[in-house]
Order: sequence, then C-alpha cells, then structure tokens
Amino acid sequence: MDDFTISDQIAGSLSEMGRASRQVGRVLLADYPSAGLSTIADLAARAGVSAPTVLRFTQGLGFGGFSEFQRALREELTRRSSGPLVRLNTPKTHGTAREVIVRDATTQAERTLESLSNIPNASYDAAISLLADQNRRILLTGGRFSYLAAYHLGTHLQELRTGVRMFNDPTGHDLGVVADLGPRDVLVLYDFHRYQRSATNLAIAAKQHGATLILITDSVECPIASRADVVLDVSSPTEHAFQSDSAAFVLGEQLLNLVLERIGEPAHTRLALWERMREEELLSES
Repeated sequence: MDDFTISDQIAGSLSEMGRASRQVGRVLLADYPSAGLSTIADLAARAGVSAPTVLRFTQGLGFGGFSEFQRALREELTRRSSGPLVRLNTPKTHGTAREVIVRDATTQAERTLESLSNIPNASYDAAISLLADQNRRILLTGGRFSYLAAYHLGTHLQELRTGVRMFNDPTGHDLGVVADLGPRDVLVLYDFHRYQRSATNLAIAAKQHGATLILITDSVECPIASRADVVLDVSSPTEHAFQSDSAAFVLGEQLLNLVLERIGEPAHTRLALWERMREEELLSES
C-alpha cells in the first residue's frame, strides 16, 4: 500500500505556495488531520486567512474543493485505521520458518534504524534530560499493546532512579495517578496506531495539571503530537496482520543507556543496591 499521505503532499508543496497558502498548510501540518476535518471557516480563522484562500489552497493540491479534500482525508484515516483483520489478506510468505523469520527481522531492523535516525537530536536530548532529572517524578503508560513498551522502559528506569511509576488504567483504578499529576511530573505516554481516545484524554488532563508530556508514537500525525512537549516518533511497519512494536522497545533500551550515563554515580549506586536486594532470589551470578 502506498504510504504517501496528504500531509506529505502539503509538506512537499509548501515552498511553492504563496504566504497565505503557506499559513493554511502550516496549520494543517501542526494539527494533522484534525484541522482539516473542521469547517472551512474554522480552518481559515486558525490560519488567519479568508475562506476563499482555504478553498484555493485545496484546489492547488489538486482537489475539486474543500469537500473533496475532506473526503480524501477521511478515506486516508479509514485506510490508516485498518486493523489486523484488513491485513489478513496480505500475500503469504515463502520459505522455511527460519528463512521467513530472519528475512522479516532484517527488514524490521532496517526500518527501525531508519526511524530512529529521523528523530532530531533536540528531541533525544530533551527526553534524556527529563528522564534523568531526579527532581521530577516519571509516570509511564500506553495503549492496549504499547503499555508493554512503557512498562519495559519504566521497570528499568526504576533500577536507575527514584520516583518512577507505571500505570495502565487511567480512567479506573489508576484515576488517582491522573488526579495527582502536577508541574513536577513527566508523563511518558505511548500511543501507537490505532490511536486511542483514552490516550488523548490523558494527554489533555496531564497538560491541564501542568505536567510535562513525552509522547512516544509511530507518527507525528498522532492526535496527541501537537500537545506534547517532546515527541519521539518511531515505527517499523509490517505487511503482516500484527504491527511491530520493535522500534519502540529498541528506542527505550537506547534511552536507558544514555539516562544511566547522564545520572552517573547515583545510578551506579542504586544499581548496586538493587542487585544486593535481589541476590537471594537470583539463581546465577551472571
């Protein structure tokens, strides 16, 4: 399936647009695709232009008008929201189990590396500084599957520093965690395709409480991206029924190494204490 999106089309056309059209394009890219699904009057107001300018913008992209532009956006969302059932019809793989696994794993590794390399240095630096700041509390959670990556990162962070907590039911038994969010808290929120309404609501609540939000997602088009203080977008898409979370786990493991380095001696001391407390449980020294 072609991964070229309307946002790609807008981004590629910005340099050729006039000033007013560029304003429309930037508003759309900053809050994609939500801004494009509002009324033409709302979009025009946000961009500080007239409704006819928005109409000319969509026509410049090759659409017959604003309604056709919105229809294309909705169709794109439908395609991108397809779950495993839709992808069950992908062609069967060929070869032995080992050949298929190694071939697919190689492809996933290449896609993960490409994704990691596209994240700006400033985003990495900001995330590492926040995760290593022991004057802040770190809270981690995610969606139905991505919470596993959140727990993976959080479990290791607990070995390096104090004030780390994971939770997975923000509207139920973990509601108190959300109510207690404050300006000294950092919420690490994983939200991967297909994006969840509960994650958006949690992000809104976190910002209302003054917390800092680190979003780990698979696309800057994630509905939460415009609300986050730091966005780390990683993905390793597959052609199979179930999407891959490998990039999210690799990202977490690499962040841990740099957080350990940033904290320094206090993290080493905590690791030694952690090992001392666990030695009676462990069956091997290595």
